[in-house]
Amino acid sequence: MGYPGKVDVSVTYKVRGGELHFCYSGVTDKPTLLSMTNHAYWNLKGHQAGDVLDHVLMVSASRTTATDESLAITGELPEVAGTHLDLREPRLLQEAVNAGGPIDRNYCLDRTGGGDFLAARLVGPNKVTMEVWTDQPGLQVFTGSNIGTTGPGTWWQGKGAEWKQFGAVCLEPQLWPDGVHHSHFQSPVLRPGETYSHHSWHVFKVED
Repeated sequence: MGYPGKVDVSVTYKVRGGELHFCYSGVTDKPTLLSMTNHAYWNLKGHQAGDVLDHVLMVSASRTTATDESLAITGELPEVAGTHLDLREPRLLQEAVNAGGPIDRNYCLDRTGGGDFLAARLVGPNKVTMEVWTDQPGLQVFTGSNIGTTGPGTWWQGKGAEWKQFGAVCLEPQLWPDGVHHSHFQSPVLRPGETYSHHSWHVFKVED
């Protein structure tokens, strides 16, 4: 793909009770770019159960990385206060989308140090809850606005299920995107002798 170095990566998935862990690592032979995540789609109501606009989402972030009309990162870090992107308190996705449109944005997590951090909490109408924990500084939130609007018209996921617009949400822990072009972002450059490491996990439970 044109990257300067050869990168050897591994991803380990672990299931521990109601937890799903993602452990990423990588090494390179030349300075190159690396920021790994997963693009899983989540609908806590289950298989073929409609859209996720009736889910409630909280994201622990006061700012996002702004984008232009082409979704390219501008380097600005606007506050979410007073916008439809404000998810610091649990918010119905339908309300957020109605207020300002679909969400596809990297959130700058309000963490003050390293280690484990509760990045997000998603709650379905059935009280099934998914917490997203991570050691990364950012979280990409995508409300599935283009599901069913590209390609053949619908996306399929086994057992004949038909997935349409807003059928699932993605919550992707990561470095802030395009850091190679913005010196005030975390650097995504991995150098020989270094090991890329990223640990995120999801905690599933049912609220009372």
